[in-house]
Amino acid sequence: MKRTYAPRRTRWTTTTGWLMLATALGAVLCSLAGVSPYPPLTVELALAAASAVFAACWAAASYLAGRGPSKVVLTKAPAAGRPDRVLRNLLAFGVPFATAAALVVAVTGSSEEGKRTERLERAGYDRHRAEIVRLTGVPDHTPPSDDDEGSYETDAVLRVPYDDGPREVPVKAVPTKDAPAPGTAVDVWFAPAHPEVGVGTGPVFNPTTPVITIGLFVLLGPWPLMAGAYIRSELPPEAVRRLRRFEPATHLPALAVLLLGVLALLPVALETEVAGLSRLWTVLAIPAPALALTWVARRA
Repeated sequence: MKRTYAPRRTRWTTTTGWLMLATALGAVLCSLAGVSPYPPLTVELALAAASAVFAACWAAASYLAGRGPSKVVLTKAPAAGRPDRVLRNLLAFGVPFATAAALVVAVTGSSEEGKRTERLERAGYDRHRAEIVRLTGVPDHTPPSDDDEGSYETDAVLRVPYDDGPREVPVKAVPTKDAPAPGTAVDVWFAPAHPEVGVGTGPVFNPTTPVITIGLFVLLGPWPLMAGAYIRSELPPEAVRRLRRFEPATHLPALAVLLLGVLALLPVALETEVAGLSRLWTVLAIPAPALALTWVARRA
């Protein structure tokens, strides 16, 4: 009999398929949580690479399982089960959150900035009180307004109380609430045990830390949820059931689009340049999840 391809499911296709989705979900969640605060994004890249490997294994296992003699099998379509419902939710909510993860990766800070932040945190860089010894500039006054009580800013020499004894340190743009004068106590940032890290007038932070990510979620969180709910309502259960069976013409283009999206994030994730560009390539990654889902949904 003629050997043809017919979608079938085996233990290997099931295992590799769920591992593909689990590692992809892990990469998205780790990106959103800022597990790797600066490049290289080791954890996220490892999970994304594992997902790509499992995707190749799933495609190969499905293709091998589907090759066989052509035959007609008359069976009733099974009712939607728990795996179908889980996959439906993963597809619906995974797409908007994967898009959000691409945006988070796109604004990831540089490794130089991240290493500096870590070095200052280890040194104990924090807010402490210091005293103005003398002014070295003319104070710049910001008048009070409806939203601000007003403030002053001036260059000054501060007496900084380090652990090994006070030192006089020149600092630019020292902020004060009242008019600055010798003897005025001000809040500045330094490491008491490490004078070599210097004195600053504000904290040092990495913009992709989990705290910042949580803040973005508070502001933008409803939109991925709303998009996921809409996609779920428009994704028929029978289409999800068909998507569990590997069809080369349906799944291979979608997997290729997702892979291109991951590759577009590599310049930022590895902090390298491609054709002289790094962050501009991330623009190509942002629509990749939606394009892939649109393709498989139309085919299904």
